[in-house]
Amino acid sequence: MDILKCKAFVSAVDEGSLTGAGKLLGYTPSGISQLVSAMESELGFSLLIRKSNGVVPTNEGEIMYPLAVEYIEKESEIYKAATELSGMYKGNVMIATYASIAAHTLPSIIKEFTDMHPSINIQIEETTKNRIEKLVSSGKADLAFSSRLSNQSFKWIPFAEDRMVAVLPKEHPFADKDSYPIKNCRKEDIIMPSEGDDADVRELLKKHSIVPNIRLTTLENFTAINMVEKGLGIGIMNEGITRYWQTGTAIVPLDPPSSITLGITVPSLETAAPAVKEFVCFAADKLGVSVE
Repeated sequence: MDILKCKAFVSAVDEGSLTGAGKLLGYTPSGISQLVSAMESELGFSLLIRKSNGVVPTNEGEIMYPLAVEYIEKESEIYKAATELSGMYKGNVMIATYASIAAHTLPSIIKEFTDMHPSINIQIEETTKNRIEKLVSSGKADLAFSSRLSNQSFKWIPFAEDRMVAVLPKEHPFADKDSYPIKNCRKEDIIMPSEGDDADVRELLKKHSIVPNIRLTTLENFTAINMVEKGLGIGIMNEGITRYWQTGTAIVPLDPPSSITLGITVPSLETAAPAVKEFVCFAADKLGVSVE
């Protein structure tokens, strides 16, 4: 069945006239009449009753009308899907994330994804949570891998819990203990990574009503850990940061236990560019979580 015949029939019913349908589709009334007649011949029965003041559907036409509408809608869905698929396999995906996630979680995911979609360019910015918030909110980053951002309207897909730990010099009194009391931070010199802007650590200390004595700030977590190793203070950070670095420090869980939830944030999965949506769904699947 020619889709144009269906459009001529549906438009004639909607407009109540061949003239109105012709204006809608860019045909003369005669042209619309010929298309509908061709459809009638193909089906073997009349679809329209032609009157002096317009047209109305026959009994058969009333039955065929919703089916013709559905047929037209399917064509639109096909073109929409084709457009999305075309965009899915090309484009840019900008990810804002923590350095630890960029180093340990994303490489294998990106490798598999880009092997499947070599025309999609993946960009990563390793930064602090506050900077991630700004990048995603401004649209400069398409998505984030981090702890949950403050905008609750963003799509949030949690994938892991990462416990918070104290990073201590080897000679620290709690270096060989099973846990480090978070309350002790009130009397410790704190070395704060992320240029002193580590939102996850600040939120944890605020939760326990601790005003930290920040002795040093660094840009990189590894630099902060090296400072701790030299006895310049202690660090509080998520365990994922420390897991793959061999340093002369002690990594001790906090008391009471605390963790941050890591996840994928995207402003809207429904309105995301096809390449972005495909990457989010792919990453979630590899991480064993659902996007629903």
